[in-house]
Amino acid sequence: MKTVGFIGVGDLAEYTIKGLRAGNYQGRILLSPRNQRRSKILAELCQCKVLHSNQAVADASDLLILSTRPAASLEIFSQLKLRSDQQLISVVAGISIDALTAATATGISITRAMPVSSAEVGSSPTIIYPSNASVLELFNYCGKSIAVETESAFEQGSVLACVYTWYFELFEQLIKATTSRDFPSELATELVLGMANGAASLARQDKSRTPGEIAEYIATEGTFSKLGLDLLKDRQAFEPWTEACQLLLDRLNQDD
Repeated sequence: MKTVGFIGVGDLAEYTIKGLRAGNYQGRILLSPRNQRRSKILAELCQCKVLHSNQAVADASDLLILSTRPAASLEIFSQLKLRSDQQLISVVAGISIDALTAATATGISITRAMPVSSAEVGSSPTIIYPSNASVLELFNYCGKSIAVETESAFEQGSVLACVYTWYFELFEQLIKATTSRDFPSELATELVLGMANGAASLARQDKSRTPGEIAEYIATEGTFSKLGLDLLKDRQAFEPWTEACQLLLDRLNQDD
């Protein structure tokens, strides 16, 4: 198996590494030393090895994952001496392939990826650009890799990686709204998360209808489902989600 090296060991690196090991990735995983406490913990929990410098990680890796903060990523990347037979995977939001290419004199292959924290439990839909067999295979250990054909499509997918986070707040609000003395939060949590999982499963498997068409089919006249859905639509509850997505997409395009 290929050796995977991480330059930058923050939250994203941590849940990706845990997902790789949970998915039974047996290859070596090397860590940069900057976040020493987290690197040490991951080394113990996930059979990783912490090296003494970023360059040492780069020298020993087949697949090199750049997972630093966006503001520092290009400077850190430009300082690395790389080989043309290596594969760089950038999981840094808002940094284009052109910007990464300009930061190195090496003709290294560069791919962008955007896993989410559910990678830790093997359930991350990870968007990839451009398609690369080794990168797709790697992130399939953490869930499902999804390759797109353009960088513009990748940025749109990156917005959905942020929407993923918003779901947790929505779940929390629904749990609070339905919790009472007779219906404890533990039960509300189980049902809210179970209903969300069930809805996603049905929408994924029903290829003949859009999610909106499924909602219309279920929320028929006279049902409580329609009563609540009509209130949400009357209050324009879904429009802010569209606006928030556009805000992030505009910001990502601006950063490029």
